Amino acid sequence: MTEPPAKLDVLIATGKVTVEHDNEFRSFRHHTHMLTTLLESTGRFRVRVLEEFRGVGDELLDRFDAVLVVYEGRDDYHSVAEGFGTTTEQALLRFVREKGRGIVWFHGSSVQEPEWGWPEEFDRMRGATLSRTTGLRPRPQAEVTVRFPEPRHAVTEGLPAEWSVVNDDVLTGARMDPSATVLLTVFDDVATYRRAGWPNAHTPVDIPAGGIEDLPGMDTDQPLAWVNEWGAGRSVSIVLGHDWDTFRKIPFMTLLVRGVEWAATGRVTLGPPERTGAARWRVWPYYAGDPSRFDRATPAGAAAALH
Repeated sequence: MTEPPAKLDVLIATGKVTVEHDNEFRSFRHHTHMLTTLLESTGRFRVRVLEEFRGVGDELLDRFDAVLVVYEGRDDYHSVAEGFGTTTEQALLRFVREKGRGIVWFHGSSVQEPEWGWPEEFDRMRGATLSRTTGLRPRPQAEVTVRFPEPRHAVTEGLPAEWSVVNDDVLTGARMDPSATVLLTVFDDVATYRRAGWPNAHTPVDIPAGGIEDLPGMDTDQPLAWVNEWGAGRSVSIVLGHDWDTFRKIPFMTLLVRGVEWAATGRVTLGPPERTGAARWRVWPYYAGDPSRFDRATPAGAAAALH
């Protein structure tokens, strides 16, 4: 019998996030809980969550195969964000570029305006620039159809061509590097913006003199998830994920777990959760892998886990 692959160690790195995610309900903890539960339910990952990531260096990062970033560094959309600090930023660059590990930028963590002082290399690692000055904007909230473009990457292979997202924070206007491969798109139609009384006061957007029609990329397919190989390692960005309903969408769940696996290893072994036969009664997150903290593929591994 083929032994299951060894578990991958993933660090969810969080800290200061906007009030939308850190409020009296501590919704960012719901996000980290859902991310942890989803990843570990596949049986492929062990997850740790660190709620203050600034100051972390090589010694801690070297214990992990991938880092999943859930960090914005600011209280609201009008504030200047603070980064991770030089020690952590340089350690992350080495982690990916030189040590061949993986990084996943989740939701708003990919937004790093040039004047905030983040290393410019972070944009090149991500394979994209997400900035108001280059057209970044949140779409009006509504039900939208998102699509996996062709040709497929291993992360999206076999998934339905299109599916819907309801009331998520859909960030469009990312400016892609030629090195990046887009995994997921949405058609950013200007009519949607006209109907919505957009933009909202709490999410400022730099609108050109010609109006919203002149925003970069308007009325085109806009990237919502992409991958980028950088140095010896890999980066994945997924800007969806604000709304909890999105986490119940099987294409999103599969995109996320495969994205983390690809970031960590450069390979994809995971499929969508099984939902036929008796498996249709499984509750979220639908996967039924080994969620233990240990590898039990071999007697030696099981014995080691007890010590």
